[in-house]
Amino acid sequence: MIVNTLCAAHAEILRRGGMPGDLGARSAPEAGSPGSGAGKPADPWPTIYALGARKAASCLESAKRFSLALDKYRAGGKERLAEDMREEKRRLLKFAYSVVAASMPAEQVRRAFASAGFIGKAAPQEECEAEILIAGVKLALKNAHPIVAMRAMTAYLGFSVFDDAEAWILEHFGDRRGGGEELIIPGDLPDMLIGREASPGAISQAARIAGPQLVAACLAGCPKEAIDYVLSLICTPVGAILLDGEIRGARNRLSSEELSDAQSAFLELLSSIGGDSKPQAGEEGQWSPEIDRSLVADVSALILELDEHLLKTVLTALDPKLLASLMQAMEPMAHDRLLSTIAPGRSRKVLDALERAVPLSNIELTRSAQLFAQRVLAELAPKTKPFGKSLSLPARLRQILTSILSRE
Repeated sequence: MIVNTLCAAHAEILRRGGMPGDLGARSAPEAGSPGSGAGKPADPWPTIYALGARKAASCLESAKRFSLALDKYRAGGKERLAEDMREEKRRLLKFAYSVVAASMPAEQVRRAFASAGFIGKAAPQEECEAEILIAGVKLALKNAHPIVAMRAMTAYLGFSVFDDAEAWILEHFGDRRGGGEELIIPGDLPDMLIGREASPGAISQAARIAGPQLVAACLAGCPKEAIDYVLSLICTPVGAILLDGEIRGARNRLSSEELSDAQSAFLELLSSIGGDSKPQAGEEGQWSPEIDRSLVADVSALILELDEHLLKTVLTALDPKLLASLMQAMEPMAHDRLLSTIAPGRSRKVLDALERAVPLSNIELTRSAQLFAQRVLAELAPKTKPFGKSLSLPARLRQILTSILSRE
């Protein structure tokens, strides 16, 4: 959910340079505008807002305050949000809280901000903070997690705040992990995980294929030791916080029979990819994944980096079997975006091909990734490119494509 939300947010943010179509070729900010000051480190791929350091810091602070207020609202309802409204001195934040409290349809949020005079009257740099809060309010009205809202809001500030936002998320939400009472559903899966009887690579691959909902359901009936072990294999620190929350939600929402069924489904998936064999002596602690993690990172980053129209065009042109092989070298978040981008009927074909597929070697996965990257380049290249002129690409996208295509 967090990555799909980020992708949707990025699709709405106009960017300068490089990308074709609606996202392409925006002029740099004029002299004297935010982000044009001499000596300021350039964001490698700045948004069109191109904010100066002071304005970006102010917007980041607003995103933090809204995320904390959203967390209180989810825990205590409108009464807690009303307390924040009374204490808040900034008119824009106070209005954002009031829209959340009013529970208006998400599609009417932008109109509400425009009617209040917060957007539509000034330069983009001056309205960036309002755009950030519009994104946050829409997610709050959809009951999104504060971490998801924080990531989506700070996406408007470019990659320069990505690490700072992650550090703040871990500081304020990191202590949520492991809360609640432990629930253990007797079965083979908890014993297998605690006994380290399955290959870590197979567990990671099965989790990527299963998706977060099934993973959360099957782990909800496992002891804490097993949960921590799986989260260490498949999640980043921020992802672990979110998935841990999903696990606790599944524990409260699903019956014991449903949790047992989820464990059985995950075990069957694990067995189908050859992950039910016990590691050889000495393998534990020295195991290196069968799948090249740097390739998985590159393929996932490419899926998440492309705008929705371009990604849909590329995926539609590829054979479902190739997409199924590509999904073996993909993180769960990229897996979710791929399936949500293509048509439902095509998604079923891809999943059917994935179910019939056997685990591929690193060489085969690399070839699939390179075919995908070549197709992306073919779509990015203009139809009439002058001979000898290099293709203009954003630095981040060029780096990912080069990393994939330069592999042997």
